[in-house]
Amino acid sequence: LGIVNALGPLLNILQIPAARYVEQVGYRSFVLRGWSLRSVFIIAIAGIAFLPPQIDSTTKIVLTLCCLFFYNASRGFSVCGFLPWLTQLVPEQVRGRYISFDQMFSFVAIVSGSLLWAFYLRWADGVRAFGVLFLGSFAAAMASLVFLRRIPDVPVSESSRNAEPVPWLQIIKFQPFHRFLVFNMVLFVGWAGIGVFYVPMLRDQFAMTDTGFLLLQAVFGVVFIVSIFILGGLADKVGSLPMLNVSLAVQVLHMVGWGLIGAHIIPFTWWSLGFQQASWGVAFALFQLANTRLVMSIVPGLGRSHFFAIFSVAQNLVLGLCPVFWGILVDALKPWHAHWGLWHGNAFSLLYPVSALFVLFSYATLARIHEPQALSTEEFFHELFVKTPSRAWSRLLNRRSIS
Repeated sequence: LGIVNALGPLLNILQIPAARYVEQVGYRSFVLRGWSLRSVFIIAIAGIAFLPPQIDSTTKIVLTLCCLFFYNASRGFSVCGFLPWLTQLVPEQVRGRYISFDQMFSFVAIVSGSLLWAFYLRWADGVRAFGVLFLGSFAAAMASLVFLRRIPDVPVSESSRNAEPVPWLQIIKFQPFHRFLVFNMVLFVGWAGIGVFYVPMLRDQFAMTDTGFLLLQAVFGVVFIVSIFILGGLADKVGSLPMLNVSLAVQVLHMVGWGLIGAHIIPFTWWSLGFQQASWGVAFALFQLANTRLVMSIVPGLGRSHFFAIFSVAQNLVLGLCPVFWGILVDALKPWHAHWGLWHGNAFSLLYPVSALFVLFSYATLARIHEPQALSTEEFFHELFVKTPSRAWSRLLNRRSIS
């Protein structure tokens, strides 16, 4: 399972060599070929599940891991063309709304698909049940290719087709991009920690059931979908930086909240868990929308594919490697317990606040990023809580909005 979880983030590094060929092939052709190739490995995994029982399970596991390796490799290589393609396709003044709909529909698909297959696996068991699951995944992949082919392509300039050696160091040193990259990497170190703490804390300390985990994920998914739907048009008015500042504040609140639950200061109830999942849904929606929109604005036209490749690879390397070190800390601190008044010291009550420190440190790196058209955080709150509700009421009552 550790290998499977690491394959996706780590094989994103293939975007670095892929960036050299994106403009030469063309954005849509490049992505379409990669997406088609990865679908082949999905049907191959489904086929492995239906192999005769005479073939031992070790062989089937090795074959499945090989298919997953090539699936993630083809995805990591071809996804390099997707973001630069859409950056040219979607005008800057409506990118916030586009990203919000893109994220919303993606999350609806993930949540509904997970619930559908979870329900299926409650009454279907055995290896062949997973074969049926992968057949469904292959059918969805084929359908996605039909719609992918219908997305308009964009012309590639002759200067972008230049096959000269790529100045990777100069790209990384490009100041606006370098500052944005540092911000993301610092923040994602903290994110990698909370992904490691969440399940063992709830399972070991509070005996959370599998059904409970599903319900918590459902709360997070619903809040994320609603939040990103509401925020989409707002991002184009206020800019990305105010939304990132608010997201970081909510992230700190979220991590400190888990630390207090782990310390038994905040009671372990459905109300406290619901608040935690809701806060993460809001924070994640703000971040995903604003962060994607900001990188699309920062990256220059020349060498766009290479900038996006470095951005994605840096993110995924942090998310792929840092959980290992957080896991080592959890294991090392597992025997440690202490009591100071109401506070129960344990690995989770200590490490959640430590991960929050990385988020706080990312504030300092975010302050160095400049976005010319962004409002201040105070103006953002005024737009969010005063102007936006008034426009909603005016539309409802068929009147002009209050200025």
